[in-house]
Amino acid sequence: VVALDESPGVKIPDNHPNGITRTLTTTETGQVQDVAVSVDITHTYIQDLSVTLESSDGTLVSLHHHTGGDADNIITTYTPATTAGLQNLRGEAIAGAWQLQVADLAGADLGKLNRWALRIVRQPD
Repeated sequence: VVALDESPGVKIPDNHPNGITRTLTTTETGQVQDVAVSVDITHTYIQDLSVTLESSDGTLVSLHHHTGGDADNIITTYTPATTAGLQNLRGEAIAGAWQLQVADLAGADLGKLNRWALRIVRQPD
């Protein structure tokens, strides 16, 4: 199991389609069997947000996109059972840069990426 995380405490620019991109890098070899992505985002209107994972192979997986209405904060773990797109990462290389992109696509409400983590299970040899 490869476990990566960071706690950047980075503000998410309000109403900015490019948002922020954070990178976790690993030199671990092998291929992905399973991926879980944990996020801790403070925000006062989560429907404004788009959260995307980009694998080391460049595959994009939407984790959260304009859902949740006026609920506060996204503190959760996305797994293949809850986020079908993560299943598309099976067989991809583990090694490399994994990126999380968080964008706030509407004005007024502000947020911050407090922490994010990856847990990657390697396929058996």
